[in-house]
Amino acid sequence: MMRYFCFALLCALSVTLTAQQETGSSRRNFKGGLVAGGVTSQISGDGLGGWDKFGFTAGAWVSVPFTEQLSATMNMKFINKGSRTKLDTLTYNTFGYYLNYVEVPIWLCYSVSKKEPGKMVVNLGPYAGYLFNQKIIANGFDYPINPQFESIDIGIEAGVSFWVTPKFSVNFMTSTSVLPTRPNPSQVNPLSYYEKGNYNQALQLTFCKGF
Repeated sequence: MMRYFCFALLCALSVTLTAQQETGSSRRNFKGGLVAGGVTSQISGDGLGGWDKFGFTAGAWVSVPFTEQLSATMNMKFINKGSRTKLDTLTYNTFGYYLNYVEVPIWLCYSVSKKEPGKMVVNLGPYAGYLFNQKIIANGFDYPINPQFESIDIGIEAGVSFWVTPKFSVNFMTSTSVLPTRPNPSQVNPLSYYEKGNYNQALQLTFCKGF
């Protein structure tokens, strides 16, 4: 699966660079680059609680402006999600869900300030993720998950970007699934939205480098 992700990433970058060359004098000049950073996540309804699962994310992005303040950005990235318990300092027992996704968020971006450097942009939009690996790691051993997580994760993502320079930004994003990613094995109230299943939730601190 990773080879396909890397191939798609290279294709996305190639399209971005080609679009920049072909539309250099155009009003709607595509821009793009790379993104990487850290992730902390949890799974609503798994009974573990807390933002104790850490991972990373990396990928590429393409952006097209509509006006001076409004634009759209599409990302394609690898991202770690899941949840885990805190390390028990007495028994050293650990337990966690480890989920790896290829994710495509699409943001509508609004520039709160036009000043550069220091421009702040608010981002909001849906995402779709494909789950290509899932497992439980308990006390250093891998175990299968039952019931398994769905292969598709649909959710919404929101956050802000601070453009330190015209080609470098720091981004803080939060996201949550809007559809259950796994059936709830212990649903009590069938009418409860949050008891229908598990929902991925993530906080991301990333860095973008434009070309």
